Amino acid sequence: MKNTLKCLIQLITAIGIVGFSSCVTFKPGWSTSEMKESRMETKQLIAEAQLLENNASSSEEVELLIASFKEVLKADPQNYYALWKIGNYHILMGAAYAEKKKDKKYHYREAIKYCEKAMATNTNFKTEVLNGKDITEALDKLTIDQIDAMGYWYTARFYYFSECLAPLGRVMNTRIVIDNNKMIERIDEIDRTWAGGGNYFSRGLYYIAIPERFGGSKERADQEFSEAVQIGPNYLVNRWGRAKYLYHLMGDQENFKADLEWVVSQDPHKADNPYPWNVYFQQDAKQMLADIQ
Repeated sequence: MKNTLKCLIQLITAIGIVGFSSCVTFKPGWSTSEMKESRMETKQLIAEAQLLENNASSSEEVELLIASFKEVLKADPQNYYALWKIGNYHILMGAAYAEKKKDKKYHYREAIKYCEKAMATNTNFKTEVLNGKDITEALDKLTIDQIDAMGYWYTARFYYFSECLAPLGRVMNTRIVIDNNKMIERIDEIDRTWAGGGNYFSRGLYYIAIPERFGGSKERADQEFSEAVQIGPNYLVNRWGRAKYLYHLMGDQENFKADLEWVVSQDPHKADNPYPWNVYFQQDAKQMLADIQ
C-alpha cells in the first residue's frame, strides 16, 4: 500500500460514477495452465521455497522466492499454495520495489493471474467461470480453502487501480472497485478474521478516502482499523497502515509515532505477516519516522 492518500481519494470518489463501463481487462488466470516438468517431490520444493521466504529482504531475493514457488508448479501445476504465494509476492514486488508504472502493471497483473489460477483449483468455481460466469457471479462456489487467493486477488486489483491508472482511468474502471467489494463481502461470510483483519484494514482505507457526502468517516475508519488491530494484534500491517493513512491524515502525531515505533520495534521473523512483507513495513515505517524529525 505504497500509494499516496491523494490516489486513494481519487480511487473512492470514482465509485460514485457508475455509468462508465470498465476499460481495463485482465486475461483470466485459468486460461493458461502449467505443464508438469519436474520429477522432484513437491514437499521438498515447498520446503526450499519456505526457507527462502524466511530470509527474503530485497527485490532480488523476492524475485528468487517467486521463482522458487514456480519450481513447485513444475512438479505440481495445480498446487494451490504455490499459486497464491506467487500472486502474493508479485504484489510485494509491485508495492515495495517496482518504481516504474510498467513494472507495477506487470507485477499486479501477474498477481491477479496467479490468484485466479489458485481459485480455479476449486473445480466447482472453475466450471462456473468456464461456462461464462464472471468471477463475482461464481463467488458462492469459493470456500475457505481458497480464501488467501480471494483476498490477494482483490488486493492486487486495488493496487492496480490506485497505482497504475490515471484519474480518468479510475473513473472509467469503477467496476474494479465494485467487484472487489463483492469479494470482500464473500470473505466476510467465510471468515471475517482473514489475514489478521485484512478486510477491516481495507474498509478502514475506504472510509478514510471516500468523501463524507458519500459516507466517508474518519471515526468509522478508526473503528475499522481498531477492529483489525484487535483481530490481528501481531500483524505489522495493521498499525503501519493506521499510522500511514489515518493518523497522518488526522494530524495525530502522538499516535502516528506510537504505531510506527511499535512496527519498527518488532521482530520481523516473529510478527504474523510474512517476513518479506515485514521488512517492507519496517523500512517504510522508519522512513516515515525520519521524515518527521
